Amino acid sequence: MKMAKVYDLLISCPGDVSQFVEMLENATSKFNNFYGRENGIVLRTISWTNNAFPQFGGHPQKILDKQIVDKADFAVAVFWTRFGTETEDYGSGTEQEIERMLNEGKQVFLYFLDKPVSPSKIDQGQYAKIQAFREKHKNEGLFFTIPDENALANIFREHLELYIDSILHGVEFSKTRGNKLILWVDDCPENNVYVRNILENYGLKFDLALSTERALNFMQNNTYSLIISDMGRKEGPREGYVLLKKIRDSGNNIPFVIFSSDGSRLEHRVEAEKNGAQGSTDTMPEVVDMVLKLLLNT
Repeated sequence: MKMAKVYDLLISCPGDVSQFVEMLENATSKFNNFYGRENGIVLRTISWTNNAFPQFGGHPQKILDKQIVDKADFAVAVFWTRFGTETEDYGSGTEQEIERMLNEGKQVFLYFLDKPVSPSKIDQGQYAKIQAFREKHKNEGLFFTIPDENALANIFREHLELYIDSILHGVEFSKTRGNKLILWVDDCPENNVYVRNILENYGLKFDLALSTERALNFMQNNTYSLIISDMGRKEGPREGYVLLKKIRDSGNNIPFVIFSSDGSRLEHRVEAEKNGAQGSTDTMPEVVDMVLKLLLNT
């Protein structure tokens, strides 16, 4: 009988998002049925509505922390229009659970729903707290903005597979030989923190360059295994190709991947390869797959 590794996944959200919790549970179930079954992984969802029990002797949120939050291996948290009810130490129970998990070094999948809602149904005070929380974490690459609940379920499952795969196979890949230093060129590096965190689980390291000039300076003083670049930057709308041309004109054949909006469209893939890149994409799973395959091949 094949043994499975079991992880507890905390679902944390204010009351206005509770209607979408079942969708997150269904996404987790699909993960278990496909990726989990193939890799011997089972995720158990836990939440205060399903797993907490009456108990006296302390503040309700602190009781919840002991009952379910501290036992979770990682969490998914979602905000929409409400931040939640204040606790003794934080602006809401959801915020307390997020910060508690982060302080323990645990993974948190954090999403903000941008689904339209009638203005009359929005508590402006609650919404202001959400915006303040976003501002607090905006440079950490911690969260994603999602247009609706259907996209939330799909993207969450995608992120789950990326994260779990990096945990399962990261140690094995990190033991492979070769240079694992990557140059990532992007004038908004905070947009790619999550992808870099995933790749770092495979033992990869990064230098970050905000411009073509800075990237070329880095290359004069360091040896990289691969370059990942966006396309449009403050320098110009096709700056990714400007950098690529300068590198190829110098005789350097280092693998080069373009990770940019619309990068998965066929015309962009064809143009990227025509200009000497090894690939072009706009999705996290594909850029991770490209990077790992290119490094293994080299």
